[in-house]
Amino acid sequence: QAFKHFCQTQLGLVKRTYDDRAGYICRLLGWLHNIEKEEVETLNFARVIPLVLLTPLDTDLTPTQRFIERHRLDDAGAEAAQAVTALLDRYFDFHASSLSTQMLITASLLLATKFVYRDEIRRLGLTRVSELNRIPVMRRLRQTLNDRQRAFQAAPPVIAHESRSIPWETTVQVLNRLREKFDRAVEQYEGSRRVTGKHQGKAKRSRNQLGRYLQTFLVVGFFVILPPDRNRTVRELELGRTLKLGLIESGVFTPVERLPPKAEARWYIHLGPQDYKTGKVYGESWVEVPDTPLSNGLGFYHYLNLWISDFRPSFHPTHQVLFVTTNAIHGATVGVPLCGIKLAQRIRDAFEEQVGVPVVPQAFRKMFVTYLKSSGAEEHILAGAAVAMHHSREMQERVYDQQPHPEKIQPILDFNLRLFELVFVAEEQPLPLTEDGMIDFPLLTEEQRQLLLEGLGQEVKRRQQRVSAPWAR
Repeated sequence: QAFKHFCQTQLGLVKRTYDDRAGYICRLLGWLHNIEKEEVETLNFARVIPLVLLTPLDTDLTPTQRFIERHRLDDAGAEAAQAVTALLDRYFDFHASSLSTQMLITASLLLATKFVYRDEIRRLGLTRVSELNRIPVMRRLRQTLNDRQRAFQAAPPVIAHESRSIPWETTVQVLNRLREKFDRAVEQYEGSRRVTGKHQGKAKRSRNQLGRYLQTFLVVGFFVILPPDRNRTVRELELGRTLKLGLIESGVFTPVERLPPKAEARWYIHLGPQDYKTGKVYGESWVEVPDTPLSNGLGFYHYLNLWISDFRPSFHPTHQVLFVTTNAIHGATVGVPLCGIKLAQRIRDAFEEQVGVPVVPQAFRKMFVTYLKSSGAEEHILAGAAVAMHHSREMQERVYDQQPHPEKIQPILDFNLRLFELVFVAEEQPLPLTEDGMIDFPLLTEEQRQLLLEGLGQEVKRRQQRVSAPWAR
């Protein structure tokens, strides 16, 4: 409890992040007990992170004694850091071959180190990272984390992006197929209820099954009709808190209950800094959920409102989270908030069923950015997508753009080809020049004028993009 209070009040961790980090520490302690055969009574923070004072506490020491004591403490701190490193190496060899898992375990132990050394940090007034690195265990753990991060960035993905991604246009088709699947199931359900005779009133599918189809369509929809956000944002959508119905006018949100009778309410995703991964950097976020028209003439809102008012209540949720567990497979409780693993599984199964590719939520962001780049989206479009997806343009370029290399260089090849075409046209039809050597535009042929304007237009666009891109300065 003390560690939880410290992480949430002193370090500002949200509950989910704390639960994840505490889970990694608990698994490490469980390994010490079950595999290393250490007694339960000895398993605590001090066993994993030894506390060694940074400076002597005794103020009555002579200068010589203080010098000797400081060197003793330095040696003890170095030994503690070495012990933590050796412990981590053994644990990694046994349990965590994944670099990403090793990074999370190391980050969790950094939190534990701040907790164990909290009194020393306060006593010596250590605040900046450089000051905290005076703690040998902290310094060694940071070095381990940095090493794992560099190795992770240099390593190829465990599963190639190409094996679990599809063209973005295909995701729109999948969304439409999921909508059709739900609509057909509703028709069958209603039709079978009208059957008379022996099977009177027996529906081919249960109402809960219809709810599962509808929820799958909506989950995928929130990734497709909007620039795709992270799994957490969709998973934690909460009616009245992060998913709000109302209207924003002149930058002010008015909830639906306070709107005039004829006003058309809209759905918005409203995230505070604590509600998404990069919230501390980008702050509060408002994104309108569009009522995207579907191929049957209805809009996305029709299905969203149908879920909220008609199907979701049938699973008896006791909370306001939008998406819920809809079946009791493997002991799951119906009606509780849908967890990240089950949401990803729902999406993966839907795409594998429809197009044979197990697309996961993480792939949506790369697929979308790659589509924008391949489509030649202009700078303001790319910038808007970055804001909606809560990351920087630099991150968009470096991480999410999976455009093949030949496709990335094609624009300059096209530009160069146009240049050659212009030169060849000029050789066959010399460009008319004025007396001072300038091009005489009124005398250009239509072909010369068209090629020249296209070349100049591409050059202007290139320069504008460079000026408006802060990372290119």
